[in-house]
Amino acid sequence: MPATVDDDLAAQFRQMGAVIEAAPEDTTNEAIEIMAVNRDSMLGFLAVDTQWRVAATMAGMIWIGLDYNAVDVVMRRQALPDTVFSDLQTMETEALSVLNGDG
Repeated sequence: MPATVDDDLAAQFRQMGAVIEAAPEDTTNEAIEIMAVNRDSMLGFLAVDTQWRVAATMAGMIWIGLDYNAVDVVMRRQALPDTVFSDLQTMETEALSVLNGDG
């Protein structure tokens, strides 16, 4: 299901270096386009969205990174090409910056 690109989501994309405009409130087109060359990598990233390692501390949650054992299982089960793994690591690095408030 497509996600609505609101101001908050657009700001998160900007923090990761991607410029995405927030959709006007009255628009019926809520989809964002992913270039065909990035399809497998995006599907892989979405497929591992529950595989984050997180530590709870007195200061709050600290996002550590993806559980690579689980990522490997997802990649094999979905028959994703090996090149997707390096793309996932790139997206993971950018996401960690945002999730941990560094970016």
